[in-house]
Amino acid sequence: MPRVTAKKKEYKILDLKGWITHQMKMMGLKQSDVAEALGISQSRVSVMLKVPTREEKVPVDVFSYGDLLTLCELFKTSDEEKMKLLTL
Repeated sequence: MPRVTAKKKEYKILDLKGWITHQMKMMGLKQSDVAEALGISQSRVSVMLKVPTREEKVPVDVFSYGDLLTLCELFKTSDEEKMKLLTL
C-alpha cells in the first residue's frame, strides 16, 4: 500500500523505530544495552520501540535529539546516515 503524504510524520517515526531495532540486531545489542546508553530503564526502551497495531494511534516521537545522538554513537553510524536521521 502506498504511503499517504498526510501521514508522513507517522511513517518517519515508525521507520526510526525499525532502524533502531535493525541496528540493535546487527550489532548484537539488547534493549538493556540501549537503555544503559540512554540512561533509562529497559522497560522504557521497550515502550519506546513498540510498534502500534493498525487500531492504535502512532504516538508522538518519543526519541529526543540527544537520544538520537547517543544512539548514533552507540551504533557507530556514518555521518551521512546521521544527517538523514537527525533531519527527520
